[in-house]
Amino acid sequence: MADNLGLLSVLLCTILFQVSLAVGNLNVEAFSNGSFSISVGGKQWFRSGSVGVRDLGRWWSQEDGSLELTGSGQSEGVINVGPFTSYYYEWQAKGASSLTLTTTVSVFEQMPAVLFVLVFNDKATNTSSNVNSTLSTFPSFVIEEGPVDRGYVTWSGNMARFMKIDRWSPDVPIYSNIDGGLPLVVYDSVMENAVVMAPASDFMSANQATFNNTTTGEKTLAFGPLSSITEIPAGYVCSMVLVAGNNVTDSMMQFGNFLKTFYKKDESYRKSDFTINYLGYWTDNGACYYYDTGNYSNYEEVLDAVYADAQTANIPFRYLQIDSWWYYKGPENGVKNWTAKPSIFPNGIEAVAKKTGWPIEAHNRWWSPVTDYAKQNGGKFEFIVESEASLPVEEEFWDFLFSSSKETWNLLVYEQDWLDVAVTRLQALRNTVGLGRMWLKQMGAAATRYGLTIQYCMPWPRHLLQSVEISAVTQSRISDDYTPGNSQWQIGDTTILASALGLAAFKDNFHTSVIEKGCHNTENEPAPALETYAAALSGGPVGPSDHILKANRTLIMATCMSDGRLLKPTHPVMSLDSTFLYRAFQSSGPNGQLWAAYTEVGPFTWYYIISGTMSSAYTMHASELPPSTNVKPRTSFPPSLAYTYTLDGTVVKAMNFTGTLDIPECSVTDFQYWTLSPIMASGWALLGELNKVLPVSETRVVDIITSNGDIHVVYLSGEPGEVVPVTVYDTGSGTTEVTSCTIDSSGNS
Repeated sequence: MADNLGLLSVLLCTILFQVSLAVGNLNVEAFSNGSFSISVGGKQWFRSGSVGVRDLGRWWSQEDGSLELTGSGQSEGVINVGPFTSYYYEWQAKGASSLTLTTTVSVFEQMPAVLFVLVFNDKATNTSSNVNSTLSTFPSFVIEEGPVDRGYVTWSGNMARFMKIDRWSPDVPIYSNIDGGLPLVVYDSVMENAVVMAPASDFMSANQATFNNTTTGEKTLAFGPLSSITEIPAGYVCSMVLVAGNNVTDSMMQFGNFLKTFYKKDESYRKSDFTINYLGYWTDNGACYYYDTGNYSNYEEVLDAVYADAQTANIPFRYLQIDSWWYYKGPENGVKNWTAKPSIFPNGIEAVAKKTGWPIEAHNRWWSPVTDYAKQNGGKFEFIVESEASLPVEEEFWDFLFSSSKETWNLLVYEQDWLDVAVTRLQALRNTVGLGRMWLKQMGAAATRYGLTIQYCMPWPRHLLQSVEISAVTQSRISDDYTPGNSQWQIGDTTILASALGLAAFKDNFHTSVIEKGCHNTENEPAPALETYAAALSGGPVGPSDHILKANRTLIMATCMSDGRLLKPTHPVMSLDSTFLYRAFQSSGPNGQLWAAYTEVGPFTWYYIISGTMSSAYTMHASELPPSTNVKPRTSFPPSLAYTYTLDGTVVKAMNFTGTLDIPECSVTDFQYWTLSPIMASGWALLGELNKVLPVSETRVVDIITSNGDIHVVYLSGEPGEVVPVTVYDTGSGTTEVTSCTIDSSGNS
């Protein structure tokens, strides 16, 4: 981001000004005294707090006069996000510190966004305090009541799966920690306006925290570098962006678009990632063969048997994931050497890759302090080595690791797990500004050179934010480790964050049968169907992990074509915005997991509504559904058919959708799943493949030709020779008609 920020040249003269700029529902007022205010939807939501910084072991602050405003100005410019107007402020520490700072407030003209930038013109030393705060306070926002009731939501913890949701009030703690609190969304109680606040550069070193103004007693939310960082070099830039939208999901998507545009993230890597597009077999925690070979002597035998079983059952697995059980570890369980143990793979991973034809997604964790690759241990590469972990600090290491693995055993995806533990074990990642960014960018650059992609696992939100600079990072785990019967299928909240940042969301592996004796986990899986539906609707990888002979082929094939290509929605499943209203205000929304996804083909949209658990019945309104290109549910909804079905093709219930849908109290074993299909002018509705989770997917239905408001031709894709049963419904007679379409040699029908 520093390259783009260089365009924001500083005016060193003092100019008195008071200006107001409005874009969409966002209005920013900036003043020559260094303050600003932000209005959303025509009402003031935020006013600025004090500017401050830590240097020489103490605070220098605008509030006590030890940090003085010495100049201000304004200018205009253009970067790839669009044209902007900037307001600049020069600050000078008084007394022992000679530190000078430049702060800017830049308002963009073509999207409702404001970028706040803090430049350290001089080196700051002895800056550290505790790990969970910030060492500067720009920008900062006073937390206060009114003029409308507001709530907030933010993500935290590994997989960014823990949601912190409450009212926006000075009396309510705002979650602030190295493991989360980013991004932070503030929204009104009727879900008409919302803003996202988050760092916009060096995400691994950035943070937010709350402070109490010692002069006014006001509570403020501030952004800046992590307070555990020991020094800041001269010229260092940290920034934060605020983006406005209509609701939680809309504002998050606009926020993500801002960052992806700013950093020019190439989403073609995600769209073409083989493991996101095809079915795979998984062996990580929760899988049947996780650290357990069952009746087999080693993993080579296990995976040969898995392959043979898949061939017999005609289950089209197209790649294999191997977890942490295959490589050498040090005494503290970090990675000593990322090569296969002969006791695990007697003939190497390459023997399995060659026999199966499956490319490999391979797991890795943090590096051991005794890793063989570090120069400190006789290796060839520069590492930072501490007592609990180590870290490679030269890109050539990743070139070596990826090139040898791809050439030898067909590595396709590198899974970097234990990202959170790498930070908690290695002090340098918490104390050194820019180190985390460098580590992840070096990894990503090497992956790009060797045609690999990366999955993040156990990330904090900051890791996911950092991925906008790394196109090779295409996917992330968004749930806890799978265990039969646990609740890690609850992915609707975190898919919002992942999708906004251009990442495919991975639910983790799952069992497709209730009883699978002989597995590492002995528990039964009470809801294999819900696990399957959540995986398919996520838009990310789908990775069954069943015992040999126990896979439920009907469920697995409900996620994909006959060749294993996954059937995907256009918009992955996400929690409805109304669920955030209920959790912040205990009213006006569903008390449970209620999500929606949709598929767009041509001028039509098919909605998929799923509820895994509901503590009480709820009537969902069309206005709660996410808008698509063709449908704006808040203003109008096209005539549609609401229907449920079973995977044998039976339509269980079908009715005209009149704008509401009653969702009963339910649990994982009787979860609710509805599809909304547009009704054509003739009264027919295309239901699609009723043996699939997504009966109409953008993967299968590639185009629709219409005539006089009716579907005239439907173009399908698939494996040559595949027979696709397509169901239509006559709303006049209440009957269905099934047409079997055969995919031709070109892969179309």
